[in-house]
Amino acid sequence: NFVTDLSISGIPVLIDVNSRSKDLNNKIVMIESADPGYDWIFTNNIKGLITKYGGAASHMTIRCSEFNIPAAIGCGNKFDSLVNSNEVIIDCNNQIIKKL
Repeated sequence: NFVTDLSISGIPVLIDVNSRSKDLNNKIVMIESADPGYDWIFTNNIKGLITKYGGAASHMTIRCSEFNIPAAIGCGNKFDSLVNSNEVIIDCNNQIIKKL
């Protein structure tokens, strides 16, 4: 599930609910689930969002759409291959997500 028709690349940052002290400014945030518990990320000027789980009607899909933030929601196993990347691309228009 891709949000927006934008294409971005950037540094991915894996977070969990205890990661509020991480620098997320202009980063592509990676979280496993797309639940409202991560709503605080939108106060950090994130560049994009990638989640392992979630769907077209998930909370994070709706929030990314509201803020026009490129996102790949519910990437499944692809998520694990991106976690330790130095840079990733989210091409929402062509529905591509990959390491650079």
